[in-house]
Amino acid sequence: MSELSRKVLEYFEGQGYGINEIVTEIDNLKIDVVRDFLDKANDDKVYVIKRRGNLEEYNADKVIRSIKNASDRNGQQINTSDVEILIKDVEKNMKDMKRKVFRTDEIKEYVKNALVNEGYSQIYDSYVSYVQNQN
Repeated sequence: MSELSRKVLEYFEGQGYGINEIVTEIDNLKIDVVRDFLDKANDDKVYVIKRRGNLEEYNADKVIRSIKNASDRNGQQINTSDVEILIKDVEKNMKDMKRKVFRTDEIKEYVKNALVNEGYSQIYDSYVSYVQNQN
């Protein structure tokens, strides 16, 4: 165990945290540190913290692919202009947050909200199922 890990564990134990609280706080700490570090960068890049913890640059094509896969699984076709509207909704939500780092699950929520707001309830249902199968 590293010195930093030891100090973090001692801190949380000293605060009376249980193991689940420690895990949650460490997950949040990781996001906060990465977010603060990247917010200082002088670029317009947006990043995603994946489920397994790795950091990737945001790629709208991955979101587009997930929407199309969900609609295909539902036997529905969604045209490119409709997908672009959904992506704009998602990206507007991200921009409104004024952050450079998002968790994958946050982006999935933005997609679900966009699907509902734009009237794609059947694709929404398929997307929810698709996302659950990906986990």
